[in-house]
Formats: sequence, C-alpha cells, structure tokens
Amino acid sequence: MNLPEWLRIGLQNKYVAVTVLALVWATFIHDLGLLFVVRESLTLSEAKQELAEVEARNEALRQKQATLLSDPQALERFARERYFMRRNNEEVYRIVD
Repeated sequence: MNLPEWLRIGLQNKYVAVTVLALVWATFIHDLGLLFVVRESLTLSEAKQELAEVEARNEALRQKQATLLSDPQALERFARERYFMRRNNEEVYRIVD
C-alpha cells in the first residue's frame, strides 16, 4: 500500500494514531461531537432571537395597557374600536371589506 510519508510515520507512532483517532471520535462519531455542538449553538441563537422578539412585543403590550389604564379616553376608543361598544342613542355601522 502506497501511503504518503507523513501518514506512514503518523500511523507508526502510537501516540499520533491515538490522538487522530480521538479527534475523529470526538468530532464526528460521538453523540456530543462538534457537529452536535454547532447545531445546538445555532438552535440556541434562534431561540434567543425569538425570545428578544417576544419580550419586545410584551413591552409594547405593557405600554399599551398602561396607557389604557391611565387615560379614560384611550380606554373608550379601544373599547369602541375593538369591541364595537356604543353610547346610548348611538348607532354603529360596521363596514367589512
């Protein structure tokens, strides 16, 4: 078998052979290898991004809630737009596209 010189020397030295085997094992074969770590890192970064988006939406909702609780006119407008509430002797028409 014609192997390159560096490979033949590496395979003859047991320490080099064991080190190469351990690196291959840790990188590709083992369940918690390098590929698994990279994949999980990408999943974690996506989850962190989604968490940031959800926290931003929650903060916007908290601000809207604070506005509705502190301003009666804003609360009335919200109730009229969202729940179609009306005053006495008032008719509301809903136009649907």
